[in-house]
Amino acid sequence: MIWGVTGFCFAQRYIGLPYWGCAIVSLFFITIVIMIERQILLTTEKSFKLLAFRAIIAFVMAIVGSTIFDQTMFGKDIDKQMADNIEVQVATLTQKRVGIIDTKITNLRSEIDSINAQNREYQADINAHPFIEQKIYTKTEQKIVVDGVIKTVINPTVTTTQVINPKQAPLEANNQKLVDLSRQEEEWTKKKLTLEEDVRTECETNVGFLEELEAMWTIITTRKLAGAFYLVFFFLLMNLELFVVVSKTIDKECDYEIAMKASQRVRVIQFNKIFGRVGTNENNR
Repeated sequence: MIWGVTGFCFAQRYIGLPYWGCAIVSLFFITIVIMIERQILLTTEKSFKLLAFRAIIAFVMAIVGSTIFDQTMFGKDIDKQMADNIEVQVATLTQKRVGIIDTKITNLRSEIDSINAQNREYQADINAHPFIEQKIYTKTEQKIVVDGVIKTVINPTVTTTQVINPKQAPLEANNQKLVDLSRQEEEWTKKKLTLEEDVRTECETNVGFLEELEAMWTIITTRKLAGAFYLVFFFLLMNLELFVVVSKTIDKECDYEIAMKASQRVRVIQFNKIFGRVGTNENNR
């Protein structure tokens, strides 16, 4: 029942499963404990190695069980400690992200200033020369008769037209780019204003098992009463885990062990008789 409750609390608090999922995890924990205890009960030979190995398992299981139980029972205290830890995390992360955002905004403003300087040059040239003359050179061929001989004469012609200053196109492209850069700067500025709350929400949402474990460690190491309670519960679980194996090691043979050993001797005798008959038949052949 203890490990069933432990599995249920673990699945509910840290995995976030529904009640039926927590019940399945609880049954899984119970099954593991029953299999371990059954293996100990079915062992007829007493062994120091088994006792030592079972003590190690008991130690680990006691740590896991007491940790999960205490994190459930100290839930409100852990939440208070986590609130302090979250504020520290928020301050650290906010400072780092503000630096990143400031760098991005600085780069954007530098690019905007560069484009504005370029646009001023373009605009000054456009104001001074809104239109420019564009000359188009063409050649025409003309055949004439000179002294009875047909000759081809090339007549060059120059056509002058006025066109819009070609710097008008890059000026318009720069203006569109300025609009995009200004929008990005505005978005980063708004993000900076709400950054602290966003970081706090992120930290509160992503609280994990290890973070709560650190918070509980802080509680049991800084508060004597909490530390004493944890040790009491730890030794209780450890003694419960070692109870079966220690009892089996210290106590004398029970009726089950006597029956198991007698059954083993009977089976050995039966095997010997069977294999003895088989060996005799083979020799006769």
